[in-house]
Amino acid sequence: MNSRKSDPKFVRAYERGMLRSAFKSLFWAVISERKKRSAGYTLIQLAKGVATSKHEVSRWFNGDPNWTINTIASIANALGVDLRIEAVDRVSGEVFTPAGIQVSTVYQPPKRVTSAAPPPPPSVRVTRMPEGLRPPDDRISSAAAA
Repeated sequence: MNSRKSDPKFVRAYERGMLRSAFKSLFWAVISERKKRSAGYTLIQLAKGVATSKHEVSRWFNGDPNWTINTIASIANALGVDLRIEAVDRVSGEVFTPAGIQVSTVYQPPKRVTSAAPPPPPSVRVTRMPEGLRPPDDRISSAAAA
């Protein structure tokens, strides 16, 4: 008997759903903060920034959006935020960015919860800076030298 978790179609659909959920949560977090800070930020303002209707924007955040890259870029632009993209190799822990590979000193892949044990400590990532670039904060330099 084949488990759903080992079915490649199920795994692909699950991972796509998680990615859509991550974008939705990210954008909603920005919108929520804007509502708190600028008393009155509305979905209508976002709709105008994206050149769509308030109804469409409401459906995005109350349903399961299947945004195109262009829509994601339009939402980010309307919210005035820049998106950063990283890919983490699940086996080696290497972090890939548009600028190249960054080295992860400790990688902890997601673990299934099997007991009531406390969660593991968060992973630590050290980023290798390209030659000639200085970090914006001297504390980072002194921490890396330690």
